Amino acid sequence: MIGLVALNGTGRLLADEIHAAWPETTRIHTAVASACFGPTEALDYALGRNDLVVCLAPVAATAQLLIDGSHLRPGGPGLVSLDLNLRYAVPLTGRDSGADELAEELAALLGVRAVLTGSPPPATARPFAHLVGHASTYTRGPRGSAASRALAEGRPVRLESDLAYPLPALPPSARADAPADAPVLRVTDRTHPDEDVLLVHPRTLVVGVGAGGGATDSELMRLITDTLAEHGLARASIARLATVAGKADHPEVRWAAFCLGGVPVDEHPAADLAAVAVPNPSDLVGAAVGTASVAEAAALASAPGGELVATKRKSAAATVAIARAAVRGRLAVVGLGPGAHDLLVPRALAELRRASAVVGAPGAVGAVAELLRPGTRRIATDDGAGAATGAAVDLAVDLAVDMAVDLAVDLAAHGHAVALVALGDGAALRVPPGAYDVHRVPGLPLQPLAPDVPAHPQGDPA
Repeated sequence: MIGLVALNGTGRLLADEIHAAWPETTRIHTAVASACFGPTEALDYALGRNDLVVCLAPVAATAQLLIDGSHLRPGGPGLVSLDLNLRYAVPLTGRDSGADELAEELAALLGVRAVLTGSPPPATARPFAHLVGHASTYTRGPRGSAASRALAEGRPVRLESDLAYPLPALPPSARADAPADAPVLRVTDRTHPDEDVLLVHPRTLVVGVGAGGGATDSELMRLITDTLAEHGLARASIARLATVAGKADHPEVRWAAFCLGGVPVDEHPAADLAAVAVPNPSDLVGAAVGTASVAEAAALASAPGGELVATKRKSAAATVAIARAAVRGRLAVVGLGPGAHDLLVPRALAELRRASAVVGAPGAVGAVAELLRPGTRRIATDDGAGAATGAAVDLAVDLAVDMAVDLAVDLAAHGHAVALVALGDGAALRVPPGAYDVHRVPGLPLQPLAPDVPAHPQGDPA
């Protein structure tokens, strides 16, 4: 997760703008000058709870906060200073912290200049910094380390996946058809303690919890840890906690959320939980709180379409159950405007960088090719307009758009993160509902370009 530290009202407005573009991967920490959560405390809090941190202040002010008491720990999160005049994004931690890539992402999003210093990135630099907020990576043994080095150096790594998940593009050298003796990268929400691989853990798990008044210190967190271990599930894949309404502020629930990296806690009314079918209902619990299940029902309620992967486990005063959310693809329908990069809306750029595949007519895909991550699949549907004349041109273009929609929908339905792109506002792109979440980003309408502005190739009717 990326923490955005706002020190004042202007910083908060900028934090809101960044969060609007990156809603899945950012959270805002706002300093309150009149309380005991001032700028120093806000930055320190963010550094302790995020993988990457952006301090919305000039370098000198950020450095002063570090001197005043914010703790930048060795091996800790990457830190970037972003000045409020939107001139510079300056990494303040080493290249292996992911700060350099975050600065470049901010530059692409906001038009600021990323000020990168130091030597070229070493072979051990993190090739997965852009996955922060979507997944966590861990190495297992020498071959796991070898896989990380191979990705950084562009050498083949064999990609294995236990489940489809709409991650951003992985490094291009990670391929399912890599040689059998290549080091392995596995996408999974399970632990593999005996395997020598590089693991990417997507956030697929919801932990349903219940805590009574007699719960002792850390009892709930110990129960969560034991349940994960018993079922071979990765702690890093926990996306959120879920419980009955009124329990999110229970000290044990708050402590568990803190220990798990500040994951959100969903609350569900007892009446809603009572309607969820579970394998282990309890009449005693039903009489006490109005629902025969808390942990199992809450886990399923926060994982629509999912399934329990760990049924209810109890301690003296706590209960835990774990559900795996149904994996839904991600389909962003993006209008590119006239095609010039400086006319893209910020959210469109964020969606292009979020996708693992970009689909559209040749002119649309070509217009944004330079903005995509390495490893992003570029799928241009041939409109055939070059060989057509008259009314056949319009028909060919329509067919190309239909092909692009069909391809994008198919990829998203199989769990991928897809951007369906078109020049103009994108209003002509119509996608049916399906097993994917649709995010529509309108672009600027097409306008006649000035004579000194080259037009992009034809091939999209939007």
